[in-house]
Amino acid sequence: MLLSARMRRLFLAALAAAFVAPAAAFAADPIMPLGDVQVGAHCTGLSVVRGTDVASFDVDVLDVIGAERPLSARILVRVSGPAVDATGIGPGFSGSPVFCTGADGVARNIGALSETIGEYGGKTVLVTPIEAMLAQPPTPAAALPAVPGARPLATPLTIAGLRPALAASFVAAARKAGHVLISSPAGPRVTFAPQPLVPGSAAVVAVSSGAISVGALGTVTYVDGPNVWLFGHPMDDAGRRSLFLEDAYVHAVINNPLSVDDVATYKLASPGNDIGTITSDGQSAVVGAMGAPPPSFPLRVTAKDLASGRTTASLTQIADEGDVGRPSGISPLGLAGAAAVAEAAGGILKGTPSRQTGDMCVTVTLRELRGPLRFCNDYAVDGQVPNALAGAASNDMTAAVQLLDGYRFGTLHPTAVEVGLRARAGVSQAFITGATAPGRVRRGHVLRVRLRLLHTQTGARTARTISVRVPRDTPRGERTLKLLGTVADIGGNPDDPGDLSVVFEESDPGETSGPTSLAALRRAFKALHRDVGIAATLGGRSLGEVYNDPRLRITGDGRVRVRVQP
Repeated sequence: MLLSARMRRLFLAALAAAFVAPAAAFAADPIMPLGDVQVGAHCTGLSVVRGTDVASFDVDVLDVIGAERPLSARILVRVSGPAVDATGIGPGFSGSPVFCTGADGVARNIGALSETIGEYGGKTVLVTPIEAMLAQPPTPAAALPAVPGARPLATPLTIAGLRPALAASFVAAARKAGHVLISSPAGPRVTFAPQPLVPGSAAVVAVSSGAISVGALGTVTYVDGPNVWLFGHPMDDAGRRSLFLEDAYVHAVINNPLSVDDVATYKLASPGNDIGTITSDGQSAVVGAMGAPPPSFPLRVTAKDLASGRTTASLTQIADEGDVGRPSGISPLGLAGAAAVAEAAGGILKGTPSRQTGDMCVTVTLRELRGPLRFCNDYAVDGQVPNALAGAASNDMTAAVQLLDGYRFGTLHPTAVEVGLRARAGVSQAFITGATAPGRVRRGHVLRVRLRLLHTQTGARTARTISVRVPRDTPRGERTLKLLGTVADIGGNPDDPGDLSVVFEESDPGETSGPTSLAALRRAFKALHRDVGIAATLGGRSLGEVYNDPRLRITGDGRVRVRVQP
């Protein structure tokens, strides 16, 4: 349900989708032109409020607003009856059809519940006329690609597949960024068969399907053969689309009568089966067709607990809109990928200890590139931020997707995304407490430096010898060798940027600093790797990373004086 302009700012965000046989085709219901809608008419609305069964409720027509402009007019109605008395109307009811009896005694579809108006209790709402909805064709002309990041989704999104604590972190991060995200259980208690979509059926327009499902819940308004019209308002008004059409299971209507911003009544539901493809997204409706699912690519995430050896794996299908010009301007991989990575990192240890160590490699194959894009990073998390390792890993995943979205010189087509993540409880970390080295070294030779270390976990004191090569062009004389370790990824500050808020940050439509070629994209992707070893400078000149132990995060600094000789 479209509640306010603020909600237009939300994006982002199982086994491989099998072919689902088209549901039985339904004859289109008769419709009532806006000019025949009578103020005072007593009508009937249809929507799912529990499970998958369509319930009915009473709808009284209060007024017709803007009747002289049928494509932008709205019908003001008031709802009542056992299905809605306790909760009113909110997100998830979008598209609920309203049938009024015409002069010929035939019940006719006048349109769909589409917008609330801020009334306490949510009983007085707006209906989008059916004529305006049917004006949106099932297959519009392809829209021009939008500027990356310029078209966030128009409705509150529901995300399913996250454990409760992690879901709460995503919901809070979305709220912090000014967005609305609803967390839902991964699925109903009992798996249900694909549902034939009829007026009043619950349906999801999904950007991802499987382990992590992200989509907007609404209601079917009108069915004509395999074609279905939903919502009564846009997803993001992007024209031609290629997204998942799914059925849904409604757990309950969550009652909040205030209906202010993100505090409102809404349907808590789980996505069900992939039953078709969303093909069209316009001002007054979203349109799809039951049958084959849209083109998609797999996101596979594998996680391993380094202590126990336990592994988990998940598969999420990401809708690929590359062939229709990526009309929303951004890839669904952003939110869905970050969520899948965070879920793996947050769940593999069966808890969220404040100290964690891990690593992650991300590999993306593209239709446009012969070899894959790849980067790997190590993590040593030491702080009090909930889901800190999950946040750090998902932030890196988000940065990778932003590079793909920021490429403006052609549409990229991912064919697969593979993520391998490993983690263990505790931080293998040591602080440099001192350094010694021979007093003299020749240019072009190796200086062996002995570091004294204090380990955080055990308090043990150890020593480690590292080798530093002195460049041949180093000036002669007394020089200071500085050694600088790498701090833990997350500190003890709850406001540290290791949280999940970066997932919901929107790029600047005027940003022009993205990769300008596929070769530059490959370099930028590889540059996502962070050095976490010991860096050195000699006489103020950087020598880069001189030592790295992936099993131990060495923090702090040390320095020695040496005489550089010819």
